[in-house]
Amino acid sequence: MDITDDDYVNLLSALLPPGPAWSADDPAIAGAAPSLRRVHERGDALMLELDPRTTTELISRWEKCCGLPDECIPSGTQTIRQRQQRLDAKVNLIGGINEEFYLQQLAALGKPGASITRYDKGPFNCSSKCTDAVYSGEWRYHWQVNMPASADTTWMNCTDNCETPIRYWGDTVAECVINKLSPSHTHVIFKYP
Repeated sequence: MDITDDDYVNLLSALLPPGPAWSADDPAIAGAAPSLRRVHERGDALMLELDPRTTTELISRWEKCCGLPDECIPSGTQTIRQRQQRLDAKVNLIGGINEEFYLQQLAALGKPGASITRYDKGPFNCSSKCTDAVYSGEWRYHWQVNMPASADTTWMNCTDNCETPIRYWGDTVAECVINKLSPSHTHVIFKYP
């Protein structure tokens, strides 16, 4: 609900003591109303700064408290929305080494459609189903993050030089964060559509 100057004039008038000393038409009351309305609006705007998902004015202070930007994000390369997402992911980090934890981190980084493939069933042997993957025992330390179809893809264009790849893709921020949070004895593979 938006508060107007007239609302503050009415509020101030209601606070006046009874009697002839003050009147509701006093210019001091009408003059104070715009200042009080601006203070009210400013207070409402500052309430948005308490949440890392909506902060804009205090985002640098939030990032300083959380140790951001870190090595995953070069300074000055992200939009406000991307900074808010990274900050939200860092502030609301609960912890864990299960699949759900990593999917929540990916969702907070703007990849809600990501999925994880694990290779922990052991090597292919004579009792395996014919549809099981063929891999050795070392693959139990590997897991794959399947990025959603909305992942960034960059194609070569006519202004690029000859050494530029025809196509490259990847979300270096999401990859860095997941690698940083993954258990040290595992290896993460990122698969893009």
